[in-house]
Amino acid sequence: METTTSKTKDSAPILFKPEPPIRILVQTLTHLVPGNGNTDRIMFILNRSAYNDQFASNSRRCFFLLDAGQSSNDDDVPVLSYEWTGESLIPMPQLAQDPMIQTKLKEDFSFTWQPSERKERPRREIVKAKLYSDTTLSNFDMDYMRENPEDLQWLKTHVRLRLWQKFVAEVNK
Repeated sequence: METTTSKTKDSAPILFKPEPPIRILVQTLTHLVPGNGNTDRIMFILNRSAYNDQFASNSRRCFFLLDAGQSSNDDDVPVLSYEWTGESLIPMPQLAQDPMIQTKLKEDFSFTWQPSERKERPRREIVKAKLYSDTTLSNFDMDYMRENPEDLQWLKTHVRLRLWQKFVAEVNK
């Protein structure tokens, strides 16, 4: 693995060479992630997994998780945690100690993850998630919502007014 240079707040660049397996957890706010729209912002974090990436909303806490290496036991994998300020990474070791974060990492984002049986999500929930993540809706999504008034009504009551108005403008194009 190459040596990595990282700039942290109020310090000179830090050179470190993490040895796999390792997890790096970064917390930030949605509006601090560079880029326009979901795709640019996800690409900024090396096209890795983003959790709670509701880029359509400013000032929402979101996380990026980068995994390297292999392990048969999650407990053997150290977690380095940081906060992205929009300009630099600040070490934030207390983040990885938060019981809610630990539970989320073990249950939903296990390092030793194994594929599970996929359940098909209702289209209306997919559309809602796309609106919140500022992802472009497909023609299929639009047609489905136009043809299913009960799901259209559900969506209206389950998204913020600003996102509903954006959706209506897109549907009426």
